[in-house]
Amino acid sequence: MRRYYDVNVFVYWLGGHPEYGERAKKWIGEAELGRAYTSSLTPYEVAVVLASITDKSIKDAHFIRDILEAIRSIRGLKVVPLTWNDYVKAASFVDKYDLEDALHLAVAMRMKADEIISNDRDFDRGPLRRVF
Repeated sequence: MRRYYDVNVFVYWLGGHPEYGERAKKWIGEAELGRAYTSSLTPYEVAVVLASITDKSIKDAHFIRDILEAIRSIRGLKVVPLTWNDYVKAASFVDKYDLEDALHLAVAMRMKADEIISNDRDFDRGPLRRVF
C-alpha cells in the first residue's frame, strides 16, 4: 500500500505533541517499511510550523538542519519534488482546499497513493482515504 504523509504527522512527531505525538511516531515507524511519500514542500512547512510553536527561528541553521536530518533519517520515506504539473493539478483543487493541501493532494495522486496519513479532516472530501 502506498501512503502519502501530510505535514502534521511530522509536526506531531518532531514536536512531541501531547495528544498525537505517539500516534505520529507509530506512523513514522510504518513509513520506514517503505512505499511512503511526502512532498519537498513538507520540510519547509514543518520548519515554519515548529518555529511558530517552539519560539525558534527559521533563520536558525541548526534548527533547520535538525528538521531536515530527522525527516531524511526515515528510511522508507521518499521526499518527492514538486513539479509544474502538481501546481496545475492543485489549481483545480483550490475550490475545496487551501493551496498547501491542494499541492499535497496533487503529489499524493501523482505518486498513486492509496491513503493520506493526516489529522487534517479537509482531506476527507478528497479522492484518497485519510487515516490517522
